[in-house]
Amino acid sequence: MKRSIPALRLVLISVLVAGCGSVFPKSQPSRYFALSSLSQAEETKDNSKRISVGIDPVRLPGYLDREEIMTRATPNRFVALAYDRWAEPLDENFTRVLAQNLTALLQSDRIIYYPWPPDKKPDYRVEIQVLRFESNWDREAELSARWTVRDATGGGRTDFRESRLTRPAKDNSVDGTVAALSETLADLSREIANSINIMAAQRER
Repeated sequence: MKRSIPALRLVLISVLVAGCGSVFPKSQPSRYFALSSLSQAEETKDNSKRISVGIDPVRLPGYLDREEIMTRATPNRFVALAYDRWAEPLDENFTRVLAQNLTALLQSDRIIYYPWPPDKKPDYRVEIQVLRFESNWDREAELSARWTVRDATGGGRTDFRESRLTRPAKDNSVDGTVAALSETLADLSREIANSINIMAAQRER
């Protein structure tokens, strides 16, 4: 009987090791998301003068300065989606997609980020302070932002506005939520492009 004790121990250890998968399940793999830009089909009429636009650093609220995608559960409470993350810092993704949208809307390849070289100063500068950029439990995406377009050529024209843009997600998935957020950014891009076009037309008078 004494000789069978080591063998019994081995059996018990094997059972415990085999059961670890159920006692300590593998963690769920993270999923990574990014905002999407407008298609080239959104292009406006040809702008032969190729308006030059400089985008200042986009300012996001502190609660968005994280990898996890945030959802507003109540007016005063957020939930971080532990396994659903941004593929890159959100301020960088936001700025890059905004630039791509303005490139399509203004038909200009002269959309640059701050800091720009001294010899490539833009005609117009865009400043954006994001107040909200998240979805709620109803899967409605919201983008609230204060933004300014400045005539950087010395004309002194300035357009300051505050926008609140919402889009419903097409489904209850995180993919649908990110797509809806992308649509709100597209709407903001259209407002900014329209402001720039108006300012450019006024300057030509």
